[in-house]
Amino acid sequence: MKTLMMLVVSGLLLVSASGGQPAPARSAPVNSKALVGLWKLVRIEARRADGTVGADPDLGPHAQGYIYYDAAGHMGVQLMNPERPRWKSEDKPTAEEALVSSQGFEAYSGTYEVQDGYVVHHLELSYNPNVVGQAWKRKYEVRGPELRLTPPAITLYSGEKIEETLVWQRVR
Repeated sequence: MKTLMMLVVSGLLLVSASGGQPAPARSAPVNSKALVGLWKLVRIEARRADGTVGADPDLGPHAQGYIYYDAAGHMGVQLMNPERPRWKSEDKPTAEEALVSSQGFEAYSGTYEVQDGYVVHHLELSYNPNVVGQAWKRKYEVRGPELRLTPPAITLYSGEKIEETLVWQRVR
């Protein structure tokens, strides 16, 4: 847990810096007040075409994570499968260990805007270099201390489509 919080704090620091310089001030996104804060992942609901609900295929049934939105329009998220195998070496994984670790971890940060029941994440930093610069749109709903984010359906390597909803609980 201590390590996870350090990762979240690191993510907060990365978002507030750009090339070693402070990020330019932004105005708060319209209608973003309900999103502002730190949220802890409660669960991921992965709905399959047959109606069954299961776990995220990469993050597993016990996925952990944090997402934050600040009033200046910045955001960041880190998600992980806590059941990923530990590396044999303390600081240098084998190629196979690195591959397995990367399949169970997601992280990105950048800016966000709110549009008619959707939040759009503009990725500036990402664990996956192929998605930097993209805008990811998620349906959102805030119910008291709960935030529900639903990205567009994804297609698995098997060809099966699933729709996921990430359920978060407000931390602060």
